[in-house]
Amino acid sequence: MFTHYCLDPQDPFAEREVLVAFEPAASGIRLLAALDADHADILPDLIDAQCDDLRRELAAAGWCAGRGQPVPGADARAAA
Repeated sequence: MFTHYCLDPQDPFAEREVLVAFEPAASGIRLLAALDADHADILPDLIDAQCDDLRRELAAAGWCAGRGQPVPGADARAAA
């Protein structure tokens, strides 16, 4: 399991962050949790589009599936 801070998809002003726990999957990045400032997991409350935003942000940061491990700096298209 890996973690990375991403913008909170529920914050319309993009001022807050969530700590996203994730792991590589055959189809890209599998989200495990998204912890807000109160350490509450908001992932179950997110719609598919918001989860996709988190995956894109992780891919843009270089966390891409490759040989079973996320690879920082890898081609972001691999996780899309």
